[in-house]
Amino acid sequence: RSPCLVMGASVCLGETMTSTSLRHPMRRTTSTYALVGLVALVALSCDRAQETEPATQNQLADIQRANLAELEPQIFVLVPEEPVPEDGLPAQRVAIELPDRTLYGTWVSSDPSAPAFFLLHGNGEHIAEWRPLQAYLLGKGYSSFVFDYTGFGSSTGQPTVDRLNQDAVEAYTRFAQLSAEAAELIAFAHSLGSSILLEVANRLEPRPSTVVVHGAFTTTRAILVDKGYIEPNERDLYPDVWNGLENIRALLMPSIVVHSPNDQTIKFSMGEELAAAAGENGTFLTLGSPGHNAVYQIPTDDTWGPVLELLR
Repeated sequence: RSPCLVMGASVCLGETMTSTSLRHPMRRTTSTYALVGLVALVALSCDRAQETEPATQNQLADIQRANLAELEPQIFVLVPEEPVPEDGLPAQRVAIELPDRTLYGTWVSSDPSAPAFFLLHGNGEHIAEWRPLQAYLLGKGYSSFVFDYTGFGSSTGQPTVDRLNQDAVEAYTRFAQLSAEAAELIAFAHSLGSSILLEVANRLEPRPSTVVVHGAFTTTRAILVDKGYIEPNERDLYPDVWNGLENIRALLMPSIVVHSPNDQTIKFSMGEELAAAAGENGTFLTLGSPGHNAVYQIPTDDTWGPVLELLR
């Protein structure tokens, strides 16, 4: 499994795909017909703009929903959870039962009053991989909770954008119960998880004191274009889901945007754009960490020290 996976199984973000059929699996299906349909709609609207505008918008929305539904089974990289070695961590496995699926998470804590991290991982990852980070945070005096989204790791169900958003809210509710005595609640997300967190942060109760996003992309449309998955003129054929630029502007709590110039998966400039959108409510932190996944694969003082310093 490549560590570069962020948004899709058919396209490995950060690596070059040479097969046109893999890079554009929808080019000859929904999007093709959608473009033809839109051309016809635009032509019709020239003669009867006011009369056809509602129908045009409704049909575009239908096209966007159909394209997203076709894309969703392809973009999420589902890796089975690996066995966790005996490491002596005070870890509790948590099951979150939802009507149509079960999510699994890991709560690590040795002090109920310690500040606590709510962690959202990236695509192609599972909670066992984040155990070294949980051990590191425990050593620094923090509790932490990480969970697998629908279909990820051992969690059941079929992932969709809406379900992953719901997963985050439901998991945070359980996290808040586990950390009821914590001195502070901090939400930290990596890569794909950053887009989910920015989407739902204002709905979390009790509200985290700070939202931290690492290796984040600006919008789903932008990352799909950036990685050659869709052409620029196809952007509007997909719904504007996970628009991090809009969501970070609307945050009700301070944010920290963390990115490394060494990130070969998500452009450093996307982190800069997010921080700029956050304005005075945000802080941009440049890390010298070696690569996209260093925050959980190499949890050291070099990687995490600057983050923890900002949170103190």
